[in-house]
Amino acid sequence: MAKTDQEILQQFVDKIVPEVQVAVKRFAPSISSEVTPTSATIYGSPFIQTLIDGRPPTSPNAQKGSPTLQQALLQWINTKGIQPTPNDKGVIPTLEQMSWAMSQSIHKKGDLLYQRGGGNNIFENIFTDARVQSLLSLFEKKFIGDVESIVKIK
Repeated sequence: MAKTDQEILQQFVDKIVPEVQVAVKRFAPSISSEVTPTSATIYGSPFIQTLIDGRPPTSPNAQKGSPTLQQALLQWINTKGIQPTPNDKGVIPTLEQMSWAMSQSIHKKGDLLYQRGGGNNIFENIFTDARVQSLLSLFEKKFIGDVESIVKIK
């Protein structure tokens, strides 16, 4: 039995979503999908854009996030096991001091990806031309099959 359009789209989404979740790492829990008889949509946190273009400087009068940038950086430092190194005077900052200095730099200048101009296409190996062509090919075969079942060719 031929698959419906919705089944074809669902199969495509079921294959793509886990790959997207791997690509966006910490934003993976925000990834969800919706498939209807005529469309497929993959949803995710708007902050995923920072993985592509970087985090810009903080806008004036911005409200504090929860957690704050400094708190998020401190958690990241602890998770990665990063240890501060002595400065030119031999003073070793605490992890809190290091996360505060990093957050101040990001607030003022943005992160390094942003400073370099962004353009980190994390989805280029997922949403490829070959995959789109494969999806279109499935729809084409289904359409031809539907037409052949209606039209009797002699």
